[in-house]
Amino acid sequence: MRLFAGLESSLEKYIEGFFKDKFSADARVQPTDIAKKLARAMRDKRRVSVSHVYVPNEYTVKLHTADYQAIFPMAALLSEELADYLVQKASEKKFTLVGRPRITFAEGEKVAAGDIVIESKFGVPDTGQVADHAGTPPATLPTDNQDTIDYRPLSDTAPLFDVKPKYSAVLVVEEGKDAGKEFPLTDYRTSIGRRDTCDIVLADSSVSRRHAQIEKTGGRFWLTDLNSTNGTYVNGLPVDKTELTTGDVITVGNTVLIFKEI
Repeated sequence: MRLFAGLESSLEKYIEGFFKDKFSADARVQPTDIAKKLARAMRDKRRVSVSHVYVPNEYTVKLHTADYQAIFPMAALLSEELADYLVQKASEKKFTLVGRPRITFAEGEKVAAGDIVIESKFGVPDTGQVADHAGTPPATLPTDNQDTIDYRPLSDTAPLFDVKPKYSAVLVVEEGKDAGKEFPLTDYRTSIGRRDTCDIVLADSSVSRRHAQIEKTGGRFWLTDLNSTNGTYVNGLPVDKTELTTGDVITVGNTVLIFKEI
């Protein structure tokens, strides 16, 4: 059974919760989307030495102009939260950061609306920054890396809050390519779509990249369509936003899901 990607740890949900009231629900790019892309970029660019697995500490997040403008007012705060996220993620995976992560946002000329492009590299940390965040002696990257001058691994950094997901409802896929799968719903916003950064990823070409979302408000679950191409239906009726009750049948594209409260 495939659980949604956010179950890998509670960190994505921490990011989501922190910015929950600061980002529009229908924004094409959400903080959790960026967090997951950064974590993948960190993993994909890792360099292995005899005793360490090094990962980049400098990241540029490129967005479509409209998405960049939507995030720009919160960019500084978001950068810091995402840096803390990468520190904790690196600790979980036993990776060695060569310095505290630095995350910047930029407009990408060829980036499509809703897409996220991450560029990463190994950068030399500031002297003061290393003193604040590292408690180990200098290390050296593997000799086959072009960036082989002295780096200090990042360690002894306070972790983020351990936010334990609470499950009070599930979505069960009754029809479609993902039939038989169950997706737990937490008290945080859960995105549904075809894009791999959604919390619930559906292998249905008729589902939009970010099709809909479910959010718990006032003790009740609410389903919102995110301007999807083919619409979102509950019990056969098209909806923009509606409250869910146990047994409701949700249709997105060719996929049919049953909402069940636990």
